[in-house]
Amino acid sequence: MDFEIKVKTAPDCPHCGLKMKKCENPPFNYSDGLGWCAPFFYVCFNDECNFFVAGWEHMRENYGKNASYRCMCYPDTGEIDSMAVFSTQAMRGQIIEEE
Repeated sequence: MDFEIKVKTAPDCPHCGLKMKKCENPPFNYSDGLGWCAPFFYVCFNDECNFFVAGWEHMRENYGKNASYRCMCYPDTGEIDSMAVFSTQAMRGQIIEEE
């Protein structure tokens, strides 16, 4: 499978305007177990991002879970999505330092 990266540099988060970070795929899969379909993602790690902050209450009220979500971008399409997280430290170990 050929993979074309269309988004070559970390974009700004559409919710807070701060630069996202390049991040390895999580070590787990959701739903179908087929993987993440991308070699990496861009993720907003701003703990003050309104999307992340509001997510805690939304997840508690709607799903009874102590979780939130972070904004993410697929490098092959530029599509913006969300990734569920269960702590402020989730996914930080997956950040790829860019030179």
